[in-house]
Amino acid sequence: MLHSVRNGLGTLTVRLALATAVAAAGASCNRPPAAPQPSLPSAEQLAATGNAVGIPYDCYLLIRRDDRRIALRVTALSPLGDRISYRWYLADGDGRFSRPEALEQGAGETVEHPYTGRITLPGPLTLDWSRGSTTFGWLYWPESGVDYAVYSRPFAELADAAAGRDGGRWLTRDMFRR
Repeated sequence: MLHSVRNGLGTLTVRLALATAVAAAGASCNRPPAAPQPSLPSAEQLAATGNAVGIPYDCYLLIRRDDRRIALRVTALSPLGDRISYRWYLADGDGRFSRPEALEQGAGETVEHPYTGRITLPGPLTLDWSRGSTTFGWLYWPESGVDYAVYSRPFAELADAAAGRDGGRWLTRDMFRR
């Protein structure tokens, strides 16, 4: 008899747990779906939309235009992040950045005025930029004519900047058009 009482309590416990789980699932199904949260760029991942690519400051970004690979580093110069400096490096013939002193390179500064600043890269390639915060900014996809891609993962060191060995992928504006 003691055995049958224990089995009955065990069954009752299982039934109560199952009823609680079903009730909780039903309650969450009656709520409206949560709005998707926009992602922000970080030292591990860029954020991209149909209009722009969010880029973290003080990391190297890979940009591809035709057969050229460019590493770009953007640094905030003002407390609000509305003034930046940038430095770019053009990859060697093998697509590597391992010896920066031997690479073609350039630098500049820009200010968000009135709404965007301009970053000029080899190619020629000019990108519109605006601040997002003190730690990241936005590079805007061009309206037409210029086609380029940005690698989805930034790099802490220039010598490490290489696509394809870390699970990243090339992002283009067409990937975000509806």
